[in-house]
Amino acid sequence: MSVENMPDERLAHFYENVRQQVEADRANKCQFTVGPTVREYADRLRDEMIRRRLKHAPIEWPS
Repeated sequence: MSVENMPDERLAHFYENVRQQVEADRANKCQFTVGPTVREYADRLRDEMIRRRLKHAPIEWPS
């Protein structure tokens, strides 16, 4: 299912899940979710959330 076809709740859930995984990685000094594929996916989710005007917290990617 493409992000454009996801219901709002699922879109927000997937985005929040990625954000929480990145936060857990930062807290544990791991880098499981830092790959380009994860960032691209998160960017697509974020862009769709912005388009739909859904509230979301930014993902603070590690340097």
